[in-house]
Amino acid sequence: MTRRSRAALLSRTAIGTAALATTLAFSAAAPAQPQTRDATPPCTGVAKGAPWSYKGQKGTAYTVLGVSGASCTTGLTFMSKWTHDRATFDLKPTPAGWHCSAIGDYSALAKLGQCTTKQGGIFEWLPKQKK
Repeated sequence: MTRRSRAALLSRTAIGTAALATTLAFSAAAPAQPQTRDATPPCTGVAKGAPWSYKGQKGTAYTVLGVSGASCTTGLTFMSKWTHDRATFDLKPTPAGWHCSAIGDYSALAKLGQCTTKQGGIFEWLPKQKK
């Protein structure tokens, strides 16, 4: 082993040891907190929106889901309008504290989407397909 390769090996070992020590130090400083579950049960439903077409199926019905405290009642107030808008990563208008985005298809209308709330709630909608 040459002097240069020995120095490189020692350097890599020192860097690896420092990285490991840093990782362990930050892990110990921030103990894992147990996740709390929201007592609010999920809400589900079916709502009317813009016409959609997918793999030979067509309709205007959408399946909706609200979890972790996202209100289906609030989401349904806006969902029909959102399905008639162009797909975007920032749908407007939204309820206070909500951020919503949607994707579309060839027509560019928002065919399915998701909203998140500041409190961690999630509201989603997608075309209701036949089995």
